[in-house]
Amino acid sequence: MKLEKKSIYILITYLIVYLLPSFLNSFFKFTHSMIFSVQIIDYLAGALILGFLAFHNMPQNLPEKKSSHTWQIILWGILGFIIVIFLQSLILKVTVQTGGSAASQNTSAILKIIKNYPLFVLPIIIGAPIMEEIVFRKTLFGNLSNLFGFLGPKVSQILTALISSGLFAIAHSDGHIVLYATIGLWFCWLYHHTGKIQTSMIAHILMNSLVVLPFLGL
Repeated sequence: MKLEKKSIYILITYLIVYLLPSFLNSFFKFTHSMIFSVQIIDYLAGALILGFLAFHNMPQNLPEKKSSHTWQIILWGILGFIIVIFLQSLILKVTVQTGGSAASQNTSAILKIIKNYPLFVLPIIIGAPIMEEIVFRKTLFGNLSNLFGFLGPKVSQILTALISSGLFAIAHSDGHIVLYATIGLWFCWLYHHTGKIQTSMIAHILMNSLVVLPFLGL
């Protein structure tokens, strides 16, 4: 019961963090610089709060029955990053060949913001990846696996991987549902393989960093 209760707290907290800037803006009518400052603080604070909820006295879920050494977590995080870039390139290539567009509205909008507000890079490479891995992988994939444990470990983890990856794709919906769902499934596998959510966090942080840091000339 404790696992389910803390999972609910995590999901509610994430929803509050996600909606808070827009809620505050509706009352105070922030300028552009102010709303982005609020978002930076909101996402970084949200990552800290969700991290506390996710790791403080949290019972183990099914993926976390495995144990991995620190070097394995780092190695698979880096390999996971390399493979997710390959998967992205492959899926986008197929998308273009089938008449679709490789452009991402989400990425374009984020880069425009970072161009004017460089500190906005912090929630993109730190806040968002940490929160999304805690919510979509650790909670919706990992913790929900316990709820469907009566189906058997393999079936329950496949089912929750599909659920969490589908929701991950919807949350990033910009015309690339297959791409984001594939990324979600791959990050689920990384978490499942090592039993540590830090593995998919590393891959996710590196993936986002590859997009935005070169834009800043870093």
